[in-house]
Order: sequence, then structure tokens, then C-alpha cells
Amino acid sequence: MKIVALKFGKTEINEGMAFVGGSREKKLPISLLFFLIEQDGKKILVDTGCDTMPGFPLFEHTSPVNILREYGLTPEDITDVILTHSHSDHTEGVKYYKDANIYIHEAGLSEAEIYLKEHKKVFTFKDEIKITADVMIKHIGGHSDDSSIVLIKHGNIIYAICGDECYTMDNLRENKPSGASRNLEKNKAFIEEYGKPHYVPLLLHDPELIKDLGFKIII
Repeated sequence: MKIVALKFGKTEINEGMAFVGGSREKKLPISLLFFLIEQDGKKILVDTGCDTMPGFPLFEHTSPVNILREYGLTPEDITDVILTHSHSDHTEGVKYYKDANIYIHEAGLSEAEIYLKEHKKVFTFKDEIKITADVMIKHIGGHSDDSSIVLIKHGNIIYAICGDECYTMDNLRENKPSGASRNLEKNKAFIEEYGKPHYVPLLLHDPELIKDLGFKIII
């Protein structure tokens, strides 16, 4: 089992997106990440990143496939792609993985179809679906209707790749729901559950996880 974080850029959001009650004027820097899981011969991406991000500035940005190649893999090496939700900064890069199995929640399929027209192996789910014995996708539905997370069991530890249910570790450390929630009650339930100490959260926009562009092996 390996989990690798890959950072391909930075952007900024307003504080009100990150936290309920936050300022809409104050800017908050965030990272742009995706993750790789290697297990049982599978090479699984969690989200694919983006080459463009309309409406948001991009800093220190490169195509996410460049970071994947820096790690030592090509798009053809990827067997599976999990899309945590259909927003373009998470799904645009799926165009590079036409031969992979693609997994997305059923509520996100119509929005993501613009990126999936050439993909033949697309699988949807309702509540949860296992990719391997230790890797499961679980629907949350807080950030967006299709918003999901990925749970990875490694020994007695459960890693949780959190999609956009939270943008910073302060959401979980300080029990602060996300201001970018379509369903606030579901996001609050997520914050309460995955802030518990037996989970290790991994965030797709965590500015603390990797300082510079590149990759970091988590396990």
C-alpha cells in the first residue's frame, strides 16, 4: 500500500467559502492537490486536477500530469480514477485517463459527462462502493449533491481523502463547517465524524501538506 499526495498548483478562495461566517473579502491561499493510491497492482488516482480554473487565479501551476510523470508514472499506468465530485478543478484532468476505470457518484454524472465523452468504463454508485478490499468511496453530499470521500484502511488507521467537504485542517480541528456547502447539515455531520482522532484526514486543498510543487509519499 502506498498513498502519495501530488501538488500541481495554488489558488485562493475567500474565507467565507472555507468557513461558515467567514469574511467574503478576506483571501485564503489553498493548494491544488490530487492523490495516488497503489495497492494490489492497481494505481488509483483520487481526482485528476485541472489545466484551467475559470474564476480563480492560478499560482505556481503546472498540468497535473507533469507531477504524475515527475513521480514516475504516465497516464497509461493509471488503472482507476475516483472523482470525489464533478467540479471542474477535480475532474478536468480525467481526459488524460481514457483507459482507466472511472468512479463517480450518480448525482455527478451529468455534470461530469463533458469530460467523460471518450471514456468507456464509467461506474456510478449511490451510497458507497469498494475499489479494493481496503479502499472505499463513500457519499457525503455536503459540499455538492455528489460530494464523496475516499476511505483507505491501513492496519488500524483509516485515511480519509476528504474531497471538498473541507478546505483546511482548521475545519476539522476547530469543528468549523464549510461555507461552500450545498447541504450544511450533511457537511456538519461530516466535520463531526471525520474530525475524530481515529481518522487521518487528507485534504485536496491543504496548504500545509506540501510546500512546493511535486509529490509527497504519505505511506
